Amino acid sequence: MNRLKIGSWKSVSILTAVLALVGACAGGGDRKGEAYAQEAWAYFKKMCDERSGEKIYKTFIGVKGVLVVKPLPSATEKDLFDQYWYGDPYSATATSQRAKSAATSLTLDSRGPTGIQRGLEFVEIVKDGDKPGQFQRIERPVSNDSLAKVIDIEKPTSRFGVAWEDISTPEDRKYWVAGSRLRVFDLTDNSIVAERIGYFIEAGFGSTAGQRRPWLASRGPSTTCPPLLGGDYSDNWFVTKVFKQTEEK
Repeated sequence: MNRLKIGSWKSVSILTAVLALVGACAGGGDRKGEAYAQEAWAYFKKMCDERSGEKIYKTFIGVKGVLVVKPLPSATEKDLFDQYWYGDPYSATATSQRAKSAATSLTLDSRGPTGIQRGLEFVEIVKDGDKPGQFQRIERPVSNDSLAKVIDIEKPTSRFGVAWEDISTPEDRKYWVAGSRLRVFDLTDNSIVAERIGYFIEAGFGSTAGQRRPWLASRGPSTTCPPLLGGDYSDNWFVTKVFKQTEEK
């Protein structure tokens, strides 16, 4: 068994500098006050230290694709302003096409922390529509600049599944903190082979000053743990660690 543990975010000391900007960002009637901001950042740090990180229990070679067993929910414009929207804003940019775009991102090549990481050959998803039991396959595009090919399939063939889940509590959201869990399953026995738990703090605490859309405005490396260094490629990077392209020497 190969287990990789990437430790939770060790420090948010650099983020204390952000506190000086919170008031300006919040502005007017949306200002929460320095005491609230300090309490919120302390809560975020606690969740990062105690809960966030990656666990990879097994790795595999030669895996071509996965089935999305639980997709990211879509987001309405109203959701982007809702402190208690439990839609996992950590994992991907909140848009109406999140489910398919998050799945497609797993097929794309990207430059990750260890160099170029090749995406999966395909991702299988439940087809949108009224009839249950219909599926589609998103095939890896020829290049990241071209469109992925989407075809209808009779049934999925993937051995492995991925699932996104918002694990936020009302206590988290009181501080504009969102919790996230991304899991990779072996569908032959429903065992969990990898798991990432992440947290995201909305640094403006719901401010709409300057036409801010809260759950989009501050998502980045300094407000997430593990830090989202690759933005919407971070899920791709995590899955690539599980499904390695070649044996490690």
